[in-house]
Amino acid sequence: MICIDLPLRLGYSALGCQCRLNKGGTLFRRTRYQQGSLVLEERKRGSAVWVYRWWEKDINGKPVRRKLQIGSLGQYPTESVAQAAADALRLTINNPSNRRNLRQTTVNILWEHYCREELPLKEMSTQDAYSFYAKNWILPRWGTVLLEEIKTVEVERWLRAAEVADGTRAKIKCVLSALFSHAVRWEFCGHNPISSGIPVGSGGKRGPSTGVRVSAKRQEAPLVLSSEQVKLGLTKLGFRDQLLVFLDGALGTRRGELGALRWSDCNFDGMSFSVQHSYYWRRGGHLKATKTEASAKVLPMHLALKDALLEWKSQTEYNGAGDFVFPSLRCKGKKPLDLAAVLKKKIQPAFASVGIIGVGWHTFRHYSVFRTITR
Repeated sequence: MICIDLPLRLGYSALGCQCRLNKGGTLFRRTRYQQGSLVLEERKRGSAVWVYRWWEKDINGKPVRRKLQIGSLGQYPTESVAQAAADALRLTINNPSNRRNLRQTTVNILWEHYCREELPLKEMSTQDAYSFYAKNWILPRWGTVLLEEIKTVEVERWLRAAEVADGTRAKIKCVLSALFSHAVRWEFCGHNPISSGIPVGSGGKRGPSTGVRVSAKRQEAPLVLSSEQVKLGLTKLGFRDQLLVFLDGALGTRRGELGALRWSDCNFDGMSFSVQHSYYWRRGGHLKATKTEASAKVLPMHLALKDALLEWKSQTEYNGAGDFVFPSLRCKGKKPLDLAAVLKKKIQPAFASVGIIGVGWHTFRHYSVFRTITR
């Protein structure tokens, strides 16, 4: 009898840390949370790097050793900082584990995980915008707070007290909501307190009325120009900048779409424009798809614009089919003109000299210049 009862009493210790006995006496494997290991490795060239190592099973269930570079010693000067950066990776490799036992997930860890798993899938402009709002507003206030401690009303009060424009509040809320949607999808938490405040699967009504409520209404009416004001401002500009304003108003394109315009997009025989791309000037400059499908369409070309473009084509040295209509001379035509710099250094001072303050590309985009250029 003693020999039979002994293994039952020893159960957990006799059989090792991976197995234990439940109340019925049957064995089952304990769910384990893998911490992994972090080491500093020297390189032949450059500074040392932090490398994270862990185990995972391959398609046949065989344990395989994995490793991933976290960052350089310059990025993470101490082990504690590097360990904090590795926390997001730990969440990923422990995905099969029971998420509800992970009670130490903070917004900082969630942001690192979001940057690894989801942010790279978005457009570069969206990546930069999300990073800007997260690092300047969200993380300084909520970074060290546990996910389960984030409350809808507290976030709403914080946003309303922030001394920023209503549009900025709405964008901060949007980024924070995207983070919690990511957390719900990865089962780091059970609900999104920003968009609904209702646990997933509860069957309750979901919508903005039960989540964080902020207004995105304009605080000031947008600047609207008359034909006389546009004419007056254009008299202070050179031919190239006049043409930029004409095109922006006639086509109604965004700044990036105007910058990405190539001569091949201008069909002078068919009297039309084919807007296919947008340009993002940061990170060295990149061509990307237009913001919406509606933006990538054929637009009519006014006769006055055709004549002006042909005149500009005869003046510029970059007039090949693949060249930008408004190239950067400093970059030898390989990149389009920096329209933000043109606006700041040329267009805004010209309109300000005649008493018109605050013009932007958005101002001209929503103003039809057809009645101006035909007079």
